[in-house]
Amino acid sequence: MSQGKPTDDPFVREIRRQAERARIGRHVTFWQGLGLVGAIGWMVSLPAVLGALLGRWLDARSASGIFWTLSLLTAGLALGCASAWRRARRELKG
Repeated sequence: MSQGKPTDDPFVREIRRQAERARIGRHVTFWQGLGLVGAIGWMVSLPAVLGALLGRWLDARSASGIFWTLSLLTAGLALGCASAWRRARRELKG
């Protein structure tokens, strides 16, 4: 184990970087937060609804029960959640 300076440790550098970022902070107003929540809500719900509608249409044309509806609803929900997660991380990271 090398005896370098404590600041050479990547963990210590990361903690200091996060502490500095928290000290400076990024102030998010109420309206900005509300806008972010609304945007994320649409990002999750819209792909899920579109997937369900497309699946319903495919099920009606192929007489496959609810296979396509559930499959595309799940795919749309997963896609929407992944997209919302990336957006929230980007917005809150600064």
